[in-house]
Amino acid sequence: MPQKHKCQICQRDVDDSLSLAHIKAEEYIIKLISQDHPEWNKDKGACNLCLEYYRELIKRTEI
Repeated sequence: MPQKHKCQICQRDVDDSLSLAHIKAEEYIIKLISQDHPEWNKDKGACNLCLEYYRELIKRTEI
Protein backbone atom coordinates (compact mmCIF):
# COMPACT_ATOMS: atom_id res chain seq x y z
CA MET A 1 0.00 0.00 0.00
CA PRO A 2 1.48 3.39 -1.00
CA GLN A 3 2.42 5.85 1.71
CA LYS A 4 0.39 9.06 1.86
CA HIS A 5 1.20 12.53 3.02
CA LYS A 6 -0.64 15.83 3.13
CA CYS A 7 0.30 18.44 0.55
CA GLN A 8 1.48 21.45 2.51
CA ILE A 9 0.05 23.85 -0.04
CA CYS A 10 -3.50 22.58 -0.68
CA GLN A 11 -3.82 20.14 2.25
CA ARG A 12 -4.97 17.23 0.01
CA ASP A 13 -3.82 13.71 0.85
CA VAL A 14 -1.55 12.43 -1.93
CA ASP A 15 0.38 9.22 -2.54
CA ASP A 16 4.10 9.64 -2.15
CA SER A 17 4.51 8.05 -5.57
CA LEU A 18 2.44 10.85 -7.12
CA SER A 19 4.11 13.73 -5.34
CA LEU A 20 6.97 15.55 -6.94
CA ALA A 21 10.00 16.28 -4.82
CA HIS A 22 11.39 19.80 -5.03
CA ILE A 23 14.54 18.52 -6.69
CA LYS A 24 12.50 17.70 -9.81
CA ALA A 25 10.61 20.98 -9.84
CA GLU A 26 11.84 24.09 -11.55
CA GLU A 27 13.71 26.47 -9.25
CA TYR A 28 11.43 29.31 -10.24
CA ILE A 29 8.35 27.40 -9.15
CA ILE A 30 10.01 26.67 -5.82
CA LYS A 31 10.68 30.37 -5.38
CA LEU A 32 7.05 31.28 -6.18
CA ILE A 33 5.63 28.65 -3.84
CA SER A 34 7.96 29.83 -1.06
CA GLN A 35 6.82 33.41 -1.54
CA ASP A 36 3.13 32.45 -1.47
CA HIS A 37 3.51 29.87 1.30
CA PRO A 38 6.43 30.79 3.58
CA GLU A 39 5.50 27.91 5.91
CA TRP A 40 6.11 25.41 3.08
CA ASN A 41 8.94 22.95 3.64
CA LYS A 42 10.45 22.28 0.22
CA ASP A 43 12.06 19.08 1.50
CA LYS A 44 8.59 17.52 1.63
CA GLY A 45 7.79 18.51 -1.95
CA ALA A 46 4.39 19.43 -3.35
CA CYS A 47 1.65 17.52 -5.09
CA ASN A 48 1.34 17.51 -8.86
CA LEU A 49 -1.87 19.59 -8.79
CA CYS A 50 -0.13 22.43 -6.97
CA LEU A 51 2.89 22.24 -9.25
CA GLU A 52 0.62 22.36 -12.29
CA TYR A 53 -1.15 25.39 -10.82
CA TYR A 54 2.17 27.25 -10.59
CA ARG A 55 3.23 26.13 -14.06
CA GLU A 56 -0.06 27.45 -15.48
CA LEU A 57 0.32 30.68 -13.51
CA ILE A 58 3.71 31.21 -15.11
CA LYS A 59 2.34 30.47 -18.59
CA ARG A 60 -0.66 32.76 -18.23
CA THR A 61 1.06 35.70 -16.58
CA GLU A 62 4.47 35.26 -18.14
CA ILE A 63 6.10 35.89 -14.75
